[in-house]
Amino acid sequence: MQPILLAFLLGLSQGLLHAVGPDHCAAVATLGTLNGGRRRAAISTAFRFALGHATMLGGIAAVCLLAGFGLSETFERWAEIFGGAVLVALAVAALLFPNTMNHGHPHLPGHAQEPHEHVHTVSTAAGALMAISGVRSLLLALPPLLVGGSMSLAAWTYLPGFALGILIGMGAVGLLFAEGITRLNDRITLWVQRTVAVSSAALGLFWIGSRLVES
Repeated sequence: MQPILLAFLLGLSQGLLHAVGPDHCAAVATLGTLNGGRRRAAISTAFRFALGHATMLGGIAAVCLLAGFGLSETFERWAEIFGGAVLVALAVAALLFPNTMNHGHPHLPGHAQEPHEHVHTVSTAAGALMAISGVRSLLLALPPLLVGGSMSLAAWTYLPGFALGILIGMGAVGLLFAEGITRLNDRITLWVQRTVAVSSAALGLFWIGSRLVES
């Protein structure tokens, strides 16, 4: 197998594993509850989160490769604390401001009469912010591909593979969550939303606490 294809497939598999991490699943599920249980909006939110995550992760990693420097464990620890704080913030928003991710308004004459729904850019921003903590781990996976230097084509094909894996993995999580929640009645959906939010907050606080203990 060609090194370039091998690097791409390796990146794809690692991206899929990265996408289904507990913090990412919690964030995607929490953001999905802010769409009022609408399947299409929940899936769109998951892909927006994945796009922001993959773009930030790949962008910082590319800059580090070009500049030839790495990131310290201290940076990674504080970035993970920051990621935990973002997760807690999403959970608080889901608990206190449900359905804030969309708003409806009547269309002007000549347009469809259904409310027009918008998915706000907070999902993309949340994905990007939570990506910062994963940059160091991504960079540590690249050295075996850098035998030919930082401009090695194999290293650069690993990154789009990793990004595609994130998009597929997080998109699948969003799809599964959306399919599940749309089959529930309003009362059960409300309890699911609260449970997801509380669980996400607990995970974020645990993430923060465990990293502070290490410092």
